[in-house]
Amino acid sequence: MMMKEITFTNIALVVETWDAARFTDKEFEEKFGYKAVKQMFEMEPRTKSVFGYDKGEDNGNAHMEIHAKAFPRLIDSIIQMLGPDVEFVEEILGQVGDRHRAMNVNPSFFPFMGKALLVALEDSLRRKLTDEEREAWEEVYDEIANVIVKKILA
Repeated sequence: MMMKEITFTNIALVVETWDAARFTDKEFEEKFGYKAVKQMFEMEPRTKSVFGYDKGEDNGNAHMEIHAKAFPRLIDSIIQMLGPDVEFVEEILGQVGDRHRAMNVNPSFFPFMGKALLVALEDSLRRKLTDEEREAWEEVYDEIANVIVKKILA
């Protein structure tokens, strides 16, 4: 499950933009999570099945609310752990992968969540990411998603 080594520059850019977004609003977590999940639904409506919308709107809304609150906390935890101790990060991501496998998450949904994350981040920052920032986020998210997906498929 080896994560590729991410450059210090890219880690710094991700941490810097994440912290800037987090401190823009007291309700950042809630707003960010909802924006990301709703954006993912717009990009790929099939992702709604993961949240139980196939069992009714109320059921789906309840699951979506839980995920919308947990998603920014998970991203924050992972970002804060990035650096030389990749084994620990991989262990945490493996646990995330196990949970996603138990929920029958389709690995093809992860690119949509990555794109939705960037939309929510830009929304929180109230600006577009620079090319350098976007590339850093894409590299970090791709590495995170790769570890989770490998665990789902294991």
